[in-house]
Amino acid sequence: MNILILGGGVFLGAATLTEALARGHRVTVFNRGRERSTWPDGVEEIIGDRTSSSQPLNGQASAVQALQGRTWDAVIDTCGYTPADVALSAEALQECGAYLFVSSISAYATTHQVPVRETDPLASFEAIAPDDRDMKHYGPQKAACEAEVTRVFGDRALLVRPGLIVGPGDRSGRFSYWPWRVMQGGEMLVPDVPATEPLQFIDVRDLAAWMVALIEQGARGAINATGPVGGARCGWAELLQACTQEALARGITPSTVAPVAEAFLVEQKVQPWSELPLWLPSTDAEYRGFNRVDLSRAEAAGLRTRPLRETVAAVMAEGVPAAEDRRRVGKLGSEREATLLQASGERRCPGEPR
Repeated sequence: MNILILGGGVFLGAATLTEALARGHRVTVFNRGRERSTWPDGVEEIIGDRTSSSQPLNGQASAVQALQGRTWDAVIDTCGYTPADVALSAEALQECGAYLFVSSISAYATTHQVPVRETDPLASFEAIAPDDRDMKHYGPQKAACEAEVTRVFGDRALLVRPGLIVGPGDRSGRFSYWPWRVMQGGEMLVPDVPATEPLQFIDVRDLAAWMVALIEQGARGAINATGPVGGARCGWAELLQACTQEALARGITPSTVAPVAEAFLVEQKVQPWSELPLWLPSTDAEYRGFNRVDLSRAEAAGLRTRPLRETVAAVMAEGVPAAEDRRRVGKLGSEREATLLQASGERRCPGEPR
């Protein structure tokens, strides 16, 4: 197949490019040329900016100028966040065979319900400007992007809704925080959540491989994409065990777990998800379905996820970044962690185990 990837330079786009080439497809990438300057043999690069409708931006061609009149068997859009931009690329590419848009489970109106299914209502975006780039509106804007792709491509649209995407090359540091923290040793603050609380995320390599397979299969419509699948179980215990085992295998003395009550973390205004990555208070009904996304359609369409320890190993192989690295900024730092652990310990009764 002849595939166009919007993005292709980093993380999911780069993983998708690697997978498409490995499966024998011809690949073109369209991006601004900022993240990557060299490409594998045979890859065509089109430099342009889809945030500009008709006039060149900083000397770059607009999406309309660069893409209009070209056709591909399929488009994979890995980096669309603003509906005004997605509308431009979709319209310029409307003669292509299919348009796979990487959306998000954040596009759902709520995650109160269990499980979260593809048929659930999406977030309202009527009050948000199509060119609004405020990340506070990330979910509604993803829903609006889906609407633009569907408007242009109709039943040729494929809307993939991932949960948290993790693994090598991750620039958010949310999942990576835990392998990094285990590698640093010492006493490690961990939210004391019920053992029944699941975690869901997907390795970028698994998502990329599956998306290319979906294109090959001619899949269409909306489909959730996270993990694990195949009956595997992942919760906090499994995550921390995988991190500990991998650290030991590398000759690293891992951190020791210090569980801290969720109520105490809330009282101390520890920010869920952002400051303490992956943690969403189990008592908050707003997040009840966030890690309980239905994956039956994804599994039926061939989604497979690798063992958790393989993802942890790939993150650890990249090493622990410096404290000032942007992937660690805003997350629980050593001083704040130590303060919380001390305060939490003082709140316990004498002799009460951690």
